[in-house]
Amino acid sequence: MINDLFMPIRRVSAHVRGLMWIAAACGLAYYLSVLQQSMPLPVLYRGCMVELAERVILPANLMLFCMGCARFGAFERVRRDPRDEFHLNAAWLALVALSIAVSAWVLFVVANMLKGSLCESGQWSLCVVMLLQLFMMNMSVALLVWLLMNLGIPWGQILPPAIAIPIIADFCLKLMPGDLTRYAFYFWYPIGDSLVAVLVRQVAPFIGYCILLTMANMAAFNCSDRLRLS
Repeated sequence: MINDLFMPIRRVSAHVRGLMWIAAACGLAYYLSVLQQSMPLPVLYRGCMVELAERVILPANLMLFCMGCARFGAFERVRRDPRDEFHLNAAWLALVALSIAVSAWVLFVVANMLKGSLCESGQWSLCVVMLLQLFMMNMSVALLVWLLMNLGIPWGQILPPAIAIPIIADFCLKLMPGDLTRYAFYFWYPIGDSLVAVLVRQVAPFIGYCILLTMANMAAFNCSDRLRLS
């Protein structure tokens, strides 16, 4: 199972892997350049979730997810249970979402510890909130991208708009009155440092969202003509 999970990413060409590493290095440099600025922890947290999350963390999550998705060929579809492809991709989606969220969160925590910003117990609650929101962001968008892939759209056509739309939406919605940005980025928009409020107002709806999107992905996968997609 573990070997199958990482097999698609191993099959990616060296040229594409090289471009992926270059993009990762640029995103990491940008992320670290923001983290090293001397700002209060709440201000830095809000800036990371409102701007950096869509510009750096979410694109990294989507690129890695799409490149590592299993796509059984005709020979594999004959020899294996077709549902294995769905299970592998579901596991890969959750693994990538968690890995990218934890990696970004660890850098955030370490950078603030080095600056001496994490000196109060209440600030750790904010860090836990940030980890939850990063994971929900990665999962919520990746589930929607996966649904489009299960509907038969190649990921190469989905990935550019999936990366660009949140960035453009963030820029445009900031200029409009009201809380449009809050509702557009519902699962990861900063709503304060109260863990209870996040669990009630974001995590609980997120669980329902995941259930609905998982059911939609299962329906799309079962109805797709997988021989035609081979």
